[in-house]
Amino acid sequence: MGLFKSKAERKMERDLEIRKGINHIKRQIRDLDRNEKDYITKAKRARKMGANDQFSFLRKTLKKTASQKILLERQLLNIETAYQIKNQAEAHAQFAKSMNAVSHSIAETFGATDLAATQRDFEQALMKAESMEQQMEIFLDSVSETMGMDPTSSADLVSDEDIDRMVDAEIVHEEGEPLDAEISDGLKEIEKELGKE
Repeated sequence: MGLFKSKAERKMERDLEIRKGINHIKRQIRDLDRNEKDYITKAKRARKMGANDQFSFLRKTLKKTASQKILLERQLLNIETAYQIKNQAEAHAQFAKSMNAVSHSIAETFGATDLAATQRDFEQALMKAESMEQQMEIFLDSVSETMGMDPTSSADLVSDEDIDRMVDAEIVHEEGEPLDAEISDGLKEIEKELGKE
């Protein structure tokens, strides 16, 4: 019965509702896409025939359809982003539960008096782990200098402009337009850089 559902069942139902909502919006966008193409075809016919009243009506209808499509695409983007954030929050919550279990296990094993020392050691280990990436970059820079290579930090491997070019290229690709030479060259350079790692 619905009154006595477990947390896992309620979570599954929520996830199902979210996915249903996402799929429903995607279907509506596809329908609006088809309508948009159909209205464009009809508007071309009306213009060729010189039927200005019909053309004007179709243009308004096309504008309304395009606006609805943009609104739905924004809604889809929002719900997909929120769903992703929810999943991340659940992962963090699971991590916190696991850490809580570890803490209880440590307390039971070593006794409450050793918990303070264990917590101190754990915090030190976390600080060391956080600086590991920085130490690795310093090490790699040192090795690069020794070998006569140009040292590059991980943040410099892919610039914001590179990401912008990748996103723009994907948008152009999805719209079926050919990639221009600059984007193509940029993608090749990024792939080359990523291949070095």
